[in-house]
Amino acid sequence: MSELEGKVAVVTGAGRNIGRAIAVELAAAGARVVVNFVRDAGAARDVVDTLEESGAAAIACQADVARSADVAKLRDAALAAFGRVDVLVNNAGINDDAPLLELSEAAWDAVMNTNLKGAFLCTQAFARPMVEQGSGAIVNISAITGVQQRKLAANYCASKAGLNMLTKCSALELGPAVRVNALAVGFVDSPLVRELYDEASIREVAQQTPLARAGRFDEISRTVKFFASDAASFITGQTLIVDGGRIMR
Repeated sequence: MSELEGKVAVVTGAGRNIGRAIAVELAAAGARVVVNFVRDAGAARDVVDTLEESGAAAIACQADVARSADVAKLRDAALAAFGRVDVLVNNAGINDDAPLLELSEAAWDAVMNTNLKGAFLCTQAFARPMVEQGSGAIVNISAITGVQQRKLAANYCASKAGLNMLTKCSALELGPAVRVNALAVGFVDSPLVRELYDEASIREVAQQTPLARAGRFDEISRTVKFFASDAASFITGQTLIVDGGRIMR
């Protein structure tokens, strides 16, 4: 039997990049998947088509995780389609970098609302049915910038540091029924990264990393699957750094 056979997983921000990879990984492990998106319905539909072509059950649901009414709609859609939710992956996230003294209130609020408030709202909404059914796993996608500072990213770093503490507090209150863990993701090679960084910068990061390269989407998605599965049945409240050894704590 596959690791997540019969389970239902909700992945926020699942239309592209790491979110898409997570949705594909969980479906391959047997889960039925709710693909959340905010704006790009076409990308979300493409993910659903990919999952269905592989034999998995999936639906797409538009919802802004920073809005409580949208999160309630997402929860209701998942329960209406599949009757339960076993796994929540809080992956939706944005960044809006600027020097601290030039960082706007709007940029601060936007990043905090999606990255931290969104995870809080989804955790609260989906943990209720998980507690009622007596089981569940929540995986928060954090970043190494939640444990190590970065210039021009006070809002992003603060949001991920807050997400790490939300992980601990949620695990403390939701146990024993629900396990809550986080991944502090390091530098991952992606189309977006290659838009933002030149080849020299990517090589520099690799030189600073004991494993001498950037990470891959599948390495993140497989770790999410581990936390979501019974293989991690005695792990909760942890933030695992997945960065090739660049930060060692």
